[in-house]
Amino acid sequence: MFRGWASPLAVVMLAVAWLATPASAQFFKTQPPPQQQQQQVDNRPFLMRLFGLGRPEPVEPPAGGARIIKVPPAGSPGGQRRTAAAPAVVVKPQNPKQDDARVVLVIGDRLAADLGRGLDIAFADRPDVRIETKTIDDAGLASTQDIDWKAFLEKRLEAKPRPVAVVAMIGRADGRAIELPDRTVDFPSPDWETIYKARLNELMRVTREYAVPFQWVGLVPVASQQDTNDVTYIDGVIRDEASEKGATYIDVWEPFSQNGAFVASGPDLDGQVRQLRLKDGVGFTRSGARKLAFYVQQSLGSALDVAAPTANLMQQVSGGGLVMLLNDPSAAGEDKLITTADLKPPKPGSALHRLVVEGLPLDPVPGRYDSTALR
Repeated sequence: MFRGWASPLAVVMLAVAWLATPASAQFFKTQPPPQQQQQQVDNRPFLMRLFGLGRPEPVEPPAGGARIIKVPPAGSPGGQRRTAAAPAVVVKPQNPKQDDARVVLVIGDRLAADLGRGLDIAFADRPDVRIETKTIDDAGLASTQDIDWKAFLEKRLEAKPRPVAVVAMIGRADGRAIELPDRTVDFPSPDWETIYKARLNELMRVTREYAVPFQWVGLVPVASQQDTNDVTYIDGVIRDEASEKGATYIDVWEPFSQNGAFVASGPDLDGQVRQLRLKDGVGFTRSGARKLAFYVQQSLGSALDVAAPTANLMQQVSGGGLVMLLNDPSAAGEDKLITTADLKPPKPGSALHRLVVEGLPLDPVPGRYDSTALR
């Protein structure tokens, strides 16, 4: 009649019931060694302890004789804890510039230096484009003491590789009198504007002689209201003269102003509001420089999309030769148009004579669709 108790499930149930009785506790009660007087703690679930699963891993006792039980996590193979590997540091490879990379020359004052840094970021992934900058913080056209921009451009465009485009951002520090050998021209005044426009034209003329596209980047407001008034006037002179002489003028006033006035923060290229101008109220932050370069980058597309062989050919040609400017006053023209007397008639018997003079169709080419053999 005890045959049913012999099943495994019945044995397990009896063992569990007996383990819960005081007698079982007395039966298993043993005195730990002197160095293990502190009771060992086993945090495993009951069934794991019952069937001997995930046995705790003892470690060396610390000073004082206490024994520490380290329980491995359930499900870890071999009862060993795995340490997650640290993520690998990904280093973005830098794109070295090609030896024959096309050069974009940026000239001007402190704002132009920030523009150059922004263009460096914009074209970082273009190994075929290299940004070259020549800037002096307070240099402009009102004074030639810091640098003579016309002389610099003439010398630089003679050198190789010749830039495929020149970008100028000049005028922030030009709100001052123009010193001439015989007199001083006050700012602002009609005489001052006339002299300033003449110096603008000299730069544009140099770039036209070398067939290099020239781009004027407009000015932006600054924190000082008086300086902003001066910059507004100078920017208007540059815009009018550049547009009249056929140069490209890039207006960047609105993206860096609010109701026409200086603003330090604004949306960046991703639409996030960030600090665009430095605390001094003049320079650009990294985000501001990148935003400034964005507008110039769009305008440079036509100059940089020219195939490299064509760009190299354009660099080798100046003045006359294979490429001639249509508005070049030095180009010699003929004093008469070609007339019919200047044309030689086609030779009789030639295909051109048959077609033009006789008005007969040309003989079909064997194998072509209009051949009679295929009709």
